[in-house]
Amino acid sequence: MKKLFCLLAGAIHLCATGYGQVTATIHVNTATTANKVSPTLHGVFFEEISHAGEGGLYAELIQNRGFEECRIPAGTTLQNGFLVPDTTRPHFMLEPAKTDWKLEWPLKSDWPAWSMQSTGNNKMSLSLTQSQPLNKATPNNLCVWMQAYDATGKASVVNEGFWGINTVKDHKYHLSFYAHTSADYKGGLTVTLQSKKGAVLASYHFSNVKGKEWRKYTCDLLATADDGEAQFAMSFESAGKVWLDFVSLFPDNTFNNRPNGLRKDIAGLIAGMKPSFIRWPGGCFVEGITIESAPDWKKTIGPVEERPGTFSPWGYWSSDGLGYHEYLQFCEDVHADALYVFNVGVSCEYRSGTYVPESELQPYIQNALDAIEYAIGPVTSTWGRLRAKNGHPKPFPLKYVEIGNEQHGPKYARRYNLFYDAIRAKYPNIVTIASMGIGDVNRHTLDSMKQVQIADEHAYKDANWIFRNTDHFDRYKRGNWDMYVGEYATNAGVGAGNMQAALSDAIYVMSMERNADLVKMSSYAPLLVNENDVDWPVNLIHYTASQSFARISYYAINLLAENKADINIPAKVTIQPKSKETAAFAGGVGLGTWDTQTEFANVKITQNGAVVYSSDFAARPGEWKPIRGNWNYTDSGALAQTAMGEQLLALLAGKSFDNYTITLQARRTGGINAFLIPFAVKDSNTYLRAHIGSWYNSHCVFESVTNGYDVAGLTNQFPLAGKLENNKWYNVKLEVGKEDVKCYLDDKLLMTYREPEKLFALAGKDTTNGDVIVKVVNAYETPASIQLNFDDGFTATEEVAVLQLSANKTTDENSYQRPQAFVPVASVVSSMELKHPWTCKPLSITVLRFKRK
Repeated sequence: MKKLFCLLAGAIHLCATGYGQVTATIHVNTATTANKVSPTLHGVFFEEISHAGEGGLYAELIQNRGFEECRIPAGTTLQNGFLVPDTTRPHFMLEPAKTDWKLEWPLKSDWPAWSMQSTGNNKMSLSLTQSQPLNKATPNNLCVWMQAYDATGKASVVNEGFWGINTVKDHKYHLSFYAHTSADYKGGLTVTLQSKKGAVLASYHFSNVKGKEWRKYTCDLLATADDGEAQFAMSFESAGKVWLDFVSLFPDNTFNNRPNGLRKDIAGLIAGMKPSFIRWPGGCFVEGITIESAPDWKKTIGPVEERPGTFSPWGYWSSDGLGYHEYLQFCEDVHADALYVFNVGVSCEYRSGTYVPESELQPYIQNALDAIEYAIGPVTSTWGRLRAKNGHPKPFPLKYVEIGNEQHGPKYARRYNLFYDAIRAKYPNIVTIASMGIGDVNRHTLDSMKQVQIADEHAYKDANWIFRNTDHFDRYKRGNWDMYVGEYATNAGVGAGNMQAALSDAIYVMSMERNADLVKMSSYAPLLVNENDVDWPVNLIHYTASQSFARISYYAINLLAENKADINIPAKVTIQPKSKETAAFAGGVGLGTWDTQTEFANVKITQNGAVVYSSDFAARPGEWKPIRGNWNYTDSGALAQTAMGEQLLALLAGKSFDNYTITLQARRTGGINAFLIPFAVKDSNTYLRAHIGSWYNSHCVFESVTNGYDVAGLTNQFPLAGKLENNKWYNVKLEVGKEDVKCYLDDKLLMTYREPEKLFALAGKDTTNGDVIVKVVNAYETPASIQLNFDDGFTATEEVAVLQLSANKTTDENSYQRPQAFVPVASVVSSMELKHPWTCKPLSITVLRFKRK
């Protein structure tokens, strides 16, 4: 028994309850069963955001390979450096209001990602042309004019790749390009992979590049050294003109060794999630910045050089090399069902919101039906025949379609009904999913829908949301529809993602699993981010041209998914009251604003009825340390902050308090919100605060601040009786106790905060082998002494499998330097040992698997 326990070192420690620990009992009743857990609960969602495909999952190494990326997206014009949609068209959700949205156009060149390099007496110029186009779909090509050639120098066009090209020693790279020349071009052409300093890493010489008609050239490049930031160069060897198009470079070792394939490490991380389904292609990408620029699956199949590409709402072009066929193939490769999302004739409502009227929806409906036919139709059908021609005669695993993305309300519901009826009539076995906008499933949308099979809820939450909303799914009134949480993440108050996010995500996943009668599917978002183009604050898998790693949340989700029970059983957590020996909110105090000008006066702090601090800004101006903002002292003796901006802050220097009351006077002099009163200050970047006048001076809330600017709510928002007036003094009071904090405005209680319980458990049975699975999340920063009890009828075998994911600090995270610093650790413990209280590590996610005797 002792030998077995030793294997558990670092995961679960047996000990008596000690100072600072949480003490709890978890009772598991194996005799009673609850909800069956959906086998499709965990999937993934891919969207072309943050170069998730281009420069990410799609293995193409050349950026702007077809010279098409300078094109202005359909439905827009370029005005003063901005993409501007047709401003006369009404916005779908705001009709009859017209759209005034615009997007900055980042490109400054007609050939993005390409440049010239010449030495010696070489003279060359570049121009973008549509002369003698390779095809009608992608008419642009690059004309390289060698006006003078000097063999002692060098004349090249260089592609930077996607923030570099990763070359690996002894690895092979497949190059292909199209070219034709003027009659006076007499030379060859040398292609190289080279370092930024020009060192050659791989090279191939084409001895004769000549001809007035387009010709395809191919070769393999063998790398002689590692370089994660290499470039690709084409060097010319004669005076004259050379026209280039569709310059493509692929690593030899793509995922599953497929041509036009996927990057092996990133695809491998996705495959490692063992997704039951893959949602594609979005997200906002489905909607487009205008309805004219929205993606069309039919333009993403067939020869890659004939795919015109799609402009992503996230500000760059997708070549659509990872198109509909490749997506379906990837689903098949990783044994996942396909969940295809299509446009309902509406562009993104957070952008231009342009749309086609309902009377013109039939082509969109037919396009959706055709997409389904391409995936699963017989080879005798029009689109099934094309699928077979493209190399896949048997049907793809398309199981779901989603009707639009993040549309909502009665107007959307009418469109949904038209699509739903058409799809059900022709493909009754396809499962349809209804959009619900951003946020919860809502009657505003549901009530106008004839029938809903699955409703899609999107849930981006702050670090503390789950602790105050653990019953979110429990509160839903059940109906005749199931739920898909299509996009979820803890993405506020957690930096770029850390252990705090992983803990919150784990509890959220467990709440979905507990409510398995309602929640049947889920997928984290965003899935991928190229470190050089971060569009979203928190993402699951990070990468550069040469490296990748998965965040702790990736491993937390996988840990729970791989140990998902088939059926839930009751698990009751009882937490004993914590010791009151230490104050929960000890620390410094401060004053702050957020996009508001404010004056503060008469700050007083009392403890046990005695005044321990009283401000005198005029006589002791150095007591308050300005951190951010424009702080100065007024003639009337107040401390004023006069700048606009986020998280502006001043701290009472060198002082710390516990179990105290702070009173002060405050008044708005301008701006948007009102007063921020920091407390429990650890440092200038880490503290809690009362926010009076949040949500544009309409609510109040307790919040946490980390990393200086990462804000997460500690409580829900509470409405104020009315907006706070400018130039009126208000009396503010915070009673900061050992276990709770109360905030008053003019002696009226606004809100109270008490630290919520942060120990959670879930239990279930694996019906295939009889295992009882117990999952425990300890989100406290202190250990938890847990007594684990089972009903009398349950007896386990001696060995219990344990998997535990933990960290030392809430801010811990995996990184490029330590990509697996925080991953689950497997071990074994004796079931006899677990009959005594065991100490669950702080900041941990633990899975225990018990085998019944």
